[in-house]
Amino acid sequence: MKALYLDCPSGISGDMLLAGLIDLGLDIADLERLFHQAGMDLNLRTEQDVRCGLAGKRLEIRSNVAQPLRRLPDILRLLDGLALAPDVERRARRAFERLAEVEAKVHGVDPSAIHFHEVGAVDTVVDVVGAFWGLHELGIATVYAGPLPWFRGQVRCAHGLLPLPAPAVVELLHGKPVFSTDHTVELITPTGALLVDQLVDEFRPGPQGTLHRCGIGLGTMELADQPNALRCLLHVPSSPADRAESPNAGTERTEEVVQFSTNIDHLTGEELGGCFEALFEVGALDVLFLPGMMKKNRPGGQLQVLCRPENAAAVQQAVFQQTLTLGVRRQRLERVVLARGETVAETPMGELPVKQAEMEDQRYERPEFEALQELAKRTGRSVAQLRYLLKPCNASDQQCAGKTLEEKDGLNEGDERGEEIILRIAPASAATDSGRR
Repeated sequence: MKALYLDCPSGISGDMLLAGLIDLGLDIADLERLFHQAGMDLNLRTEQDVRCGLAGKRLEIRSNVAQPLRRLPDILRLLDGLALAPDVERRARRAFERLAEVEAKVHGVDPSAIHFHEVGAVDTVVDVVGAFWGLHELGIATVYAGPLPWFRGQVRCAHGLLPLPAPAVVELLHGKPVFSTDHTVELITPTGALLVDQLVDEFRPGPQGTLHRCGIGLGTMELADQPNALRCLLHVPSSPADRAESPNAGTERTEEVVQFSTNIDHLTGEELGGCFEALFEVGALDVLFLPGMMKKNRPGGQLQVLCRPENAAAVQQAVFQQTLTLGVRRQRLERVVLARGETVAETPMGELPVKQAEMEDQRYERPEFEALQELAKRTGRSVAQLRYLLKPCNASDQQCAGKTLEEKDGLNEGDERGEEIILRIAPASAATDSGRR
Protein backbone atom coordinates (compact mmCIF):
# COMPACT_ATOMS: atom_id res chain seq x y z
CA MET A 1 0.00 0.00 0.00
CA LYS A 2 1.30 3.47 -0.90
CA ALA A 3 2.03 6.10 1.72
CA LEU A 4 2.92 9.78 1.53
CA TYR A 5 5.37 11.63 3.76
CA LEU A 6 5.05 15.42 3.94
CA ASP A 7 8.40 17.11 4.63
CA CYS A 8 7.41 20.60 5.81
CA PRO A 9 10.49 22.61 6.97
CA SER A 10 9.09 25.68 5.19
CA GLY A 11 5.48 25.09 6.17
CA ILE A 12 2.49 24.03 4.12
CA SER A 13 -0.38 25.55 2.17
CA GLY A 14 -3.15 24.01 0.13
CA ASP A 15 -1.66 25.01 -3.22
CA MET A 16 1.78 23.67 -2.24
CA LEU A 17 0.33 20.26 -1.33
CA LEU A 18 -1.74 20.04 -4.51
CA ALA A 19 1.24 21.12 -6.61
CA GLY A 20 3.32 18.40 -4.94
CA LEU A 21 0.71 15.76 -5.80
CA ILE A 22 0.66 16.99 -9.40
CA ASP A 23 4.45 16.70 -9.45
CA LEU A 24 4.01 13.08 -8.33
CA GLY A 25 1.87 12.39 -11.38
CA LEU A 26 -1.66 13.55 -10.58
CA ASP A 27 -3.40 14.59 -13.82
CA ILE A 28 -4.23 18.31 -13.57
CA ALA A 29 -6.50 18.10 -16.63
CA ASP A 30 -8.70 15.49 -14.92
CA LEU A 31 -8.91 17.68 -11.82
CA GLU A 32 -9.87 20.74 -13.87
CA ARG A 33 -12.49 18.68 -15.74
CA LEU A 34 -13.99 17.60 -12.41
CA PHE A 35 -14.77 21.22 -11.54
CA HIS A 36 -15.86 22.18 -15.06
CA GLN A 37 -18.46 19.39 -15.08
CA ALA A 38 -19.93 20.93 -11.92
CA GLY A 39 -20.23 24.32 -13.65
CA MET A 40 -17.28 25.97 -11.90
CA ASP A 41 -15.51 28.44 -14.17
CA LEU A 42 -11.83 28.08 -13.34
CA ASN A 43 -8.48 27.29 -14.89
CA LEU A 44 -5.67 25.30 -13.32
CA ARG A 45 -2.09 25.67 -14.43
CA THR A 46 1.26 24.52 -13.07
CA GLU A 47 4.61 26.08 -13.85
CA GLN A 48 8.07 24.70 -13.26
CA ASP A 49 9.86 27.11 -10.95
CA VAL A 50 12.87 27.31 -8.62
CA ARG A 51 13.14 28.34 -4.96
CA CYS A 52 16.67 28.71 -3.52
CA GLY A 53 18.06 26.30 -6.09
CA LEU A 54 15.32 23.68 -5.67
CA ALA A 55 13.11 23.02 -8.69
CA GLY A 56 9.46 22.09 -8.34
CA LYS A 57 5.94 22.90 -9.45
CA ARG A 58 3.91 25.98 -8.58
CA LEU A 59 0.13 25.89 -8.94
CA GLU A 60 -2.00 28.75 -10.24
CA ILE A 61 -5.79 28.75 -9.88
CA ARG A 62 -7.71 31.35 -11.85
CA SER A 63 -11.42 32.06 -11.92
CA ASN A 64 -13.19 34.48 -14.26
CA VAL A 65 -16.08 34.93 -11.84
CA ALA A 66 -15.96 37.10 -8.71
CA GLN A 67 -16.21 34.92 -5.62
CA PRO A 68 -18.85 35.76 -2.97
CA LEU A 69 -18.48 35.31 0.76
CA ARG A 70 -19.64 31.81 1.55
CA ARG A 71 -21.07 30.08 4.59
CA LEU A 72 -20.71 26.40 5.33
CA PRO A 73 -23.99 25.40 3.58
CA ASP A 74 -22.77 27.15 0.41
CA ILE A 75 -19.53 25.17 0.48
CA LEU A 76 -21.39 21.90 1.06
CA ARG A 77 -23.68 22.64 -1.89
CA LEU A 78 -20.59 23.11 -4.06
CA LEU A 79 -19.37 19.69 -2.97
CA ASP A 80 -22.76 18.14 -3.80
CA GLY A 81 -22.29 19.22 -7.41
CA LEU A 82 -18.93 17.46 -7.83
CA ALA A 83 -18.69 13.88 -9.13
CA LEU A 84 -16.60 12.58 -6.23
CA ALA A 85 -16.12 9.10 -4.84
CA PRO A 86 -18.19 8.73 -1.64
CA ASP A 87 -15.13 8.60 0.62
CA VAL A 88 -13.59 11.67 -1.03
CA GLU A 89 -16.82 13.64 -0.65
CA ARG A 90 -17.23 12.55 2.98
CA ARG A 91 -13.71 13.61 3.89
CA ALA A 92 -13.99 16.95 2.07
CA ARG A 93 -17.29 17.74 3.80
CA ARG A 94 -15.83 16.84 7.18
CA ALA A 95 -12.82 19.10 6.51
CA PHE A 96 -14.98 22.17 5.86
CA GLU A 97 -17.20 21.34 8.83
CA ARG A 98 -14.07 21.14 10.97
CA LEU A 99 -12.90 24.51 9.66
CA ALA A 100 -16.28 26.09 10.48
CA GLU A 101 -16.07 24.71 14.03
CA VAL A 102 -12.55 26.10 14.48
CA GLU A 103 -13.35 29.54 13.03
CA ALA A 104 -16.45 29.75 15.22
CA LYS A 105 -14.45 28.86 18.31
CA VAL A 106 -11.61 31.35 17.79
CA HIS A 107 -13.97 34.21 16.85
CA GLY A 108 -16.60 33.44 19.50
CA VAL A 109 -19.59 32.95 17.20
CA ASP A 110 -21.90 30.14 16.15
CA PRO A 111 -20.63 27.92 13.27
CA SER A 112 -23.75 28.73 11.24
CA ALA A 113 -22.80 32.43 11.34
CA ILE A 114 -19.30 31.91 9.98
CA HIS A 115 -18.45 33.51 6.65
CA PHE A 116 -15.38 31.82 5.25
CA HIS A 117 -14.00 35.04 3.70
CA GLU A 118 -10.70 34.16 2.01
CA VAL A 119 -11.24 30.48 2.79
CA GLY A 120 -14.50 30.58 0.83
CA ALA A 121 -12.65 31.51 -2.35
CA VAL A 122 -12.71 28.96 -5.13
CA ASP A 123 -8.98 28.28 -4.82
CA THR A 124 -9.41 26.87 -1.31
CA VAL A 125 -12.24 24.62 -2.48
CA VAL A 126 -9.90 23.39 -5.21
CA ASP A 127 -7.05 22.89 -2.72
CA VAL A 128 -9.10 20.90 -0.21
CA VAL A 129 -11.10 18.83 -2.68
CA GLY A 130 -8.01 18.37 -4.86
CA ALA A 131 -5.98 17.01 -1.95
CA PHE A 132 -8.52 14.33 -1.01
CA TRP A 133 -9.26 13.53 -4.66
CA GLY A 134 -5.54 13.38 -5.46
CA LEU A 135 -4.74 10.93 -2.68
CA HIS A 136 -7.59 8.73 -3.89
CA GLU A 137 -6.42 8.87 -7.51
CA LEU A 138 -2.80 8.10 -6.60
CA GLY A 139 -3.84 5.16 -4.40
CA ILE A 140 -2.30 6.66 -1.24
CA ALA A 141 -3.72 5.02 1.88
CA THR A 142 -1.64 6.64 4.65
CA VAL A 143 -0.17 10.11 5.16
CA TYR A 144 2.75 10.86 7.48
CA ALA A 145 4.35 14.22 8.20
CA GLY A 146 7.36 15.73 9.92
CA PRO A 147 7.35 18.52 12.52
CA LEU A 148 5.87 21.87 11.50
CA PRO A 149 7.61 25.27 11.71
CA TRP A 150 6.40 27.87 14.20
CA PHE A 151 6.58 31.48 12.99
CA ARG A 152 5.57 34.94 14.17
CA GLY A 153 4.46 38.33 12.91
CA GLN A 154 1.11 39.75 11.88
CA VAL A 155 -1.30 39.24 9.00
CA ARG A 156 -4.15 41.42 7.78
CA CYS A 157 -7.41 39.63 7.03
CA ALA A 158 -11.14 40.33 7.02
CA HIS A 159 -11.13 40.51 10.84
CA GLY A 160 -8.29 43.05 10.94
CA LEU A 161 -4.65 42.67 11.96
CA LEU A 162 -4.09 39.30 13.63
CA PRO A 163 -0.98 37.64 15.08
CA LEU A 164 0.80 34.82 13.28
CA PRO A 165 0.17 31.97 13.22
CA ALA A 166 -3.47 32.92 12.60
CA PRO A 167 -5.84 31.91 15.42
CA ALA A 168 -7.45 29.17 13.31
CA VAL A 169 -4.01 27.76 12.50
CA VAL A 170 -3.07 27.64 16.19
CA GLU A 171 -6.29 25.78 16.98
CA LEU A 172 -5.77 23.29 14.14
CA LEU A 173 -2.18 22.63 15.24
CA HIS A 174 -3.17 21.49 18.73
CA GLY A 175 -1.49 18.16 19.42
CA LYS A 176 0.89 18.46 16.45
CA PRO A 177 4.71 18.67 16.80
CA VAL A 178 6.23 22.09 16.01
CA PHE A 179 9.68 23.67 16.08
CA SER A 180 10.57 27.36 16.43
CA THR A 181 11.95 29.52 13.61
CA ASP A 182 12.86 33.19 13.14
CA HIS A 183 10.50 33.64 10.18
CA THR A 184 8.06 36.56 10.36
CA VAL A 185 5.91 35.53 7.39
CA GLU A 186 3.00 33.10 7.17
CA LEU A 187 4.52 29.65 6.65
CA ILE A 188 1.33 27.68 7.41
CA THR A 189 -1.96 28.93 5.99
CA PRO A 190 -5.36 28.00 7.45
CA THR A 191 -5.94 25.68 4.49
CA GLY A 192 -2.55 24.05 5.01
CA ALA A 193 -3.22 23.56 8.73
CA LEU A 194 -6.66 22.14 7.93
CA LEU A 195 -5.18 19.57 5.55
CA VAL A 196 -2.56 18.56 8.12
CA ASP A 197 -5.32 18.16 10.70
CA GLN A 198 -7.50 16.06 8.40
CA LEU A 199 -4.94 14.08 6.38
CA VAL A 200 -1.98 13.18 8.58
CA ASP A 201 -2.26 9.80 10.29
CA GLU A 202 1.04 9.98 12.18
CA PHE A 203 3.96 12.37 12.72
CA ARG A 204 7.43 10.87 12.41
CA PRO A 205 10.99 12.08 11.66
CA GLY A 206 11.02 10.72 8.11
CA PRO A 207 9.61 8.15 5.70
CA GLN A 208 10.27 4.51 6.53
CA GLY A 209 10.18 2.02 3.68
CA THR A 210 10.99 2.03 -0.03
CA LEU A 211 11.01 5.49 -1.59
CA HIS A 212 9.40 5.67 -5.03
CA ARG A 213 9.13 9.34 -6.00
CA CYS A 214 9.44 12.86 -4.66
CA GLY A 215 7.01 15.58 -5.70
CA ILE A 216 7.88 19.17 -4.86
CA GLY A 217 5.23 21.85 -4.45
CA LEU A 218 6.44 25.45 -4.35
CA GLY A 219 4.87 28.40 -2.57
CA THR A 220 4.53 31.88 -4.04
CA MET A 221 6.84 33.59 -1.50
CA GLU A 222 10.62 33.69 -1.68
CA LEU A 223 12.27 32.90 1.66
CA ALA A 224 15.70 34.39 2.29
CA ASP A 225 17.63 31.34 3.43
CA GLN A 226 15.71 28.24 2.36
CA PRO A 227 13.44 27.02 -0.44
CA ASN A 228 9.76 27.72 0.11
CA ALA A 229 8.90 24.15 -0.82
CA LEU A 230 6.91 21.16 0.39
CA ARG A 231 8.40 17.75 -0.41
CA CYS A 232 5.84 14.98 -0.97
CA LEU A 233 7.63 11.64 -0.65
CA LEU A 234 5.74 8.69 -2.12
CA HIS A 235 6.84 5.39 -0.61
CA VAL A 236 5.79 1.88 0.36
CA PRO A 237 6.07 1.49 4.15
CA SER A 238 8.42 -1.18 5.41
CA SER A 239 7.04 -4.37 6.91
CA PRO A 240 7.33 -5.00 10.67
CA ALA A 241 10.17 -7.46 9.95
CA ASP A 242 12.13 -4.74 8.15
CA ARG A 243 11.56 -2.32 11.03
CA ALA A 244 12.70 -4.94 13.54
CA GLU A 245 16.16 -4.87 11.99
CA SER A 246 16.66 -1.40 13.44
CA PRO A 247 18.26 -1.47 16.91
CA ASN A 248 15.67 1.06 18.13
CA ALA A 249 12.67 -0.82 16.77
CA GLY A 250 10.37 -2.94 18.93
CA THR A 251 7.62 -5.34 18.14
CA GLU A 252 5.07 -3.45 20.22
CA ARG A 253 4.33 -0.02 21.61
CA THR A 254 2.17 1.32 24.41
CA GLU A 255 -0.10 4.28 23.79
CA GLU A 256 -2.76 6.16 25.72
CA VAL A 257 -6.38 6.17 24.57
CA VAL A 258 -9.65 7.47 26.01
CA GLN A 259 -12.65 5.16 26.33
CA PHE A 260 -16.23 6.42 26.54
CA SER A 261 -19.05 4.09 27.53
CA THR A 262 -22.77 4.59 27.98
CA ASN A 263 -25.78 2.30 28.32
CA ILE A 264 -28.29 2.50 25.46
CA ASP A 265 -31.86 1.18 25.49
CA HIS A 266 -33.70 3.99 23.69
CA LEU A 267 -32.32 3.94 20.12
CA THR A 268 -33.50 1.98 17.10
CA GLY A 269 -31.08 -0.17 15.14
CA GLU A 270 -30.99 2.41 12.35
CA GLU A 271 -30.19 5.23 14.77
CA LEU A 272 -27.49 3.19 16.47
CA GLY A 273 -25.90 2.37 13.11
CA GLY A 274 -25.84 6.07 12.25
CA CYS A 275 -24.01 6.76 15.52
CA PHE A 276 -21.13 4.52 14.43
CA GLU A 277 -20.51 6.48 11.23
CA ALA A 278 -20.77 9.85 12.97
CA LEU A 279 -18.31 8.79 15.69
CA PHE A 280 -15.73 7.56 13.20
CA GLU A 281 -15.98 10.88 11.34
CA VAL A 282 -14.89 12.85 14.43
CA GLY A 283 -11.90 10.65 15.21
CA ALA A 284 -13.08 7.47 16.95
CA LEU A 285 -10.57 4.63 16.65
CA ASP A 286 -13.10 1.90 17.42
CA VAL A 287 -16.80 1.72 18.22
CA LEU A 288 -18.41 -1.31 19.87
CA PHE A 289 -21.94 -2.14 21.00
CA LEU A 290 -22.33 -4.95 23.57
CA PRO A 291 -25.95 -6.18 23.78
CA GLY A 292 -27.56 -7.05 27.11
CA MET A 293 -30.61 -6.59 29.32
CA MET A 294 -30.98 -3.15 30.88
CA LYS A 295 -33.13 -1.62 33.62
CA LYS A 296 -36.81 -2.51 33.61
CA ASN A 297 -35.95 -5.68 31.65
CA ARG A 298 -35.40 -3.73 28.44
CA PRO A 299 -33.15 -5.10 25.69
CA GLY A 300 -30.28 -2.72 25.05
CA GLY A 301 -26.55 -2.64 25.44
CA GLN A 302 -23.40 -0.67 26.17
CA LEU A 303 -21.85 1.62 23.58
CA GLN A 304 -18.05 1.79 23.90
CA VAL A 305 -15.91 4.26 21.95
CA LEU A 306 -12.10 4.50 21.82
CA CYS A 307 -10.22 7.58 20.63
CA ARG A 308 -6.90 9.35 20.99
CA PRO A 309 -6.68 11.95 23.79
CA GLU A 310 -6.53 14.86 21.34
CA ASN A 311 -9.90 13.80 19.86
CA ALA A 312 -11.62 13.18 23.21
CA ALA A 313 -13.58 16.45 23.33
CA ALA A 314 -15.01 16.02 19.84
CA VAL A 315 -15.86 12.35 20.41
CA GLN A 316 -17.54 13.06 23.76
CA GLN A 317 -19.67 15.77 22.19
CA ALA A 318 -20.62 13.42 19.34
CA VAL A 319 -21.66 10.67 21.80
CA PHE A 320 -24.05 13.07 23.54
CA GLN A 321 -25.38 14.53 20.29
CA GLN A 322 -25.86 11.24 18.47
CA THR A 323 -27.29 9.14 21.31
CA LEU A 324 -29.03 11.78 23.48
CA THR A 325 -27.77 9.80 26.46
CA LEU A 326 -27.86 11.53 29.84
CA GLY A 327 -24.40 10.46 30.97
CA VAL A 328 -21.12 9.06 29.70
CA ARG A 329 -18.37 7.23 31.59
CA ARG A 330 -14.88 8.29 30.57
CA GLN A 331 -11.54 6.73 31.43
CA ARG A 332 -7.97 6.88 30.17
CA LEU A 333 -6.49 3.53 29.23
CA GLU A 334 -3.21 2.14 28.03
CA ARG A 335 -3.29 -0.16 25.04
CA VAL A 336 -0.46 -2.26 23.64
CA VAL A 337 -0.20 -2.23 19.85
CA LEU A 338 1.89 -4.70 17.87
CA ALA A 339 4.34 -3.42 15.29
CA ARG A 340 2.30 -3.38 12.13
CA GLY A 341 2.43 -2.47 8.49
CA GLU A 342 0.91 -3.04 5.09
CA THR A 343 2.28 -4.66 1.97
CA VAL A 344 1.12 -6.14 -1.31
CA ALA A 345 1.29 -9.91 -1.76
CA GLU A 346 1.81 -11.37 -5.22
CA THR A 347 -0.68 -14.16 -5.86
CA PRO A 348 -1.47 -16.24 -8.97
CA MET A 349 -4.69 -14.20 -9.19
CA GLY A 350 -3.11 -10.77 -8.92
CA GLU A 351 -1.85 -8.40 -6.25
CA LEU A 352 -3.52 -8.52 -2.83
CA PRO A 353 -3.05 -5.88 -0.09
CA VAL A 354 -2.40 -7.50 3.28
CA LYS A 355 -1.91 -6.26 6.83
CA GLN A 356 1.17 -7.39 8.71
CA ALA A 357 1.93 -7.67 12.41
CA GLU A 358 4.83 -9.14 14.33
CA MET A 359 4.99 -10.86 17.72
CA GLU A 360 7.85 -12.84 19.25
CA ASP A 361 9.76 -13.05 15.96
CA GLN A 362 6.71 -14.41 14.14
CA ARG A 363 5.16 -12.44 11.31
CA TYR A 364 1.39 -12.57 10.83
CA GLU A 365 -0.27 -11.53 7.59
CA ARG A 366 -3.95 -11.12 6.86
CA PRO A 367 -5.68 -9.84 3.72
CA GLU A 368 -8.17 -7.01 4.05
CA PHE A 369 -11.77 -8.11 3.47
CA GLU A 370 -12.34 -5.24 1.03
CA ALA A 371 -9.29 -6.38 -0.94
CA LEU A 372 -10.68 -9.93 -1.05
CA GLN A 373 -13.98 -8.54 -2.31
CA GLU A 374 -12.22 -6.71 -5.14
CA LEU A 375 -10.21 -9.83 -6.03
CA ALA A 376 -13.42 -11.88 -5.97
CA LYS A 377 -14.98 -9.52 -8.51
CA ARG A 378 -11.92 -9.73 -10.77
CA THR A 379 -11.60 -13.52 -10.64
CA GLY A 380 -15.24 -14.62 -10.44
CA ARG A 381 -14.58 -16.57 -7.24
CA SER A 382 -16.30 -16.12 -3.92
CA VAL A 383 -14.53 -14.59 -0.93
CA ALA A 384 -14.82 -17.97 0.82
CA GLN A 385 -13.01 -19.70 -2.07
CA LEU A 386 -10.27 -17.07 -2.05
CA ARG A 387 -9.76 -17.41 1.68
CA TYR A 388 -9.32 -21.16 1.23
CA LEU A 389 -6.95 -20.83 -1.72
CA LEU A 390 -4.83 -18.19 -0.01
CA LYS A 391 -4.68 -19.71 3.48
CA PRO A 392 -1.62 -21.83 4.23
CA CYS A 393 -1.44 -25.56 4.08
CA ASN A 394 -0.62 -26.77 7.57
CA ALA A 395 1.69 -29.26 5.90
CA SER A 396 4.91 -28.15 4.25
CA ASP A 397 4.89 -25.96 1.15
CA GLN A 398 6.42 -28.83 -0.83
CA GLN A 399 3.52 -31.10 0.10
CA CYS A 400 1.04 -28.41 -0.96
CA ALA A 401 2.58 -27.74 -4.36
CA GLY A 402 0.29 -28.68 -7.22
CA LYS A 403 -2.56 -29.86 -4.98
CA THR A 404 -6.22 -29.28 -5.79
CA LEU A 405 -8.67 -27.94 -3.23
CA GLU A 406 -9.66 -31.48 -2.25
CA GLU A 407 -6.03 -32.61 -2.01
CA LYS A 408 -5.14 -29.60 0.14
CA ASP A 409 -8.11 -30.42 2.32
CA GLY A 410 -6.76 -33.94 2.75
CA LEU A 411 -3.39 -32.63 3.89
CA ASN A 412 -5.08 -30.50 6.53
CA GLU A 413 -7.25 -33.33 7.88
CA GLY A 414 -6.74 -34.04 11.54
CA ASP A 415 -4.91 -30.78 12.27
CA GLU A 416 -6.28 -29.27 15.46
CA ARG A 417 -4.21 -26.12 15.78
CA GLY A 418 -7.18 -23.87 15.06
CA GLU A 419 -7.50 -21.17 12.45
CA GLU A 420 -4.22 -20.09 10.85
CA ILE A 421 -3.73 -16.39 10.33
CA ILE A 422 -0.30 -16.58 8.73
CA LEU A 423 -0.80 -15.98 5.03
CA ARG A 424 1.23 -17.92 2.52
CA ILE A 425 0.24 -17.74 -1.08
CA ALA A 426 -1.02 -20.98 -2.63
CA PRO A 427 1.03 -22.26 -5.59
CA ALA A 428 -0.15 -21.15 -9.02
CA SER A 429 -0.83 -24.74 -10.14
CA ALA A 430 -3.14 -25.30 -7.19
CA ALA A 431 -5.15 -22.19 -8.02
CA THR A 432 -5.30 -23.15 -11.69
CA ASP A 433 -6.41 -26.75 -11.02
CA SER A 434 -9.12 -25.70 -8.62
CA GLY A 435 -10.36 -23.13 -11.09
CA ARG A 436 -11.02 -25.88 -13.67
CA ARG A 437 -13.04 -28.07 -11.34
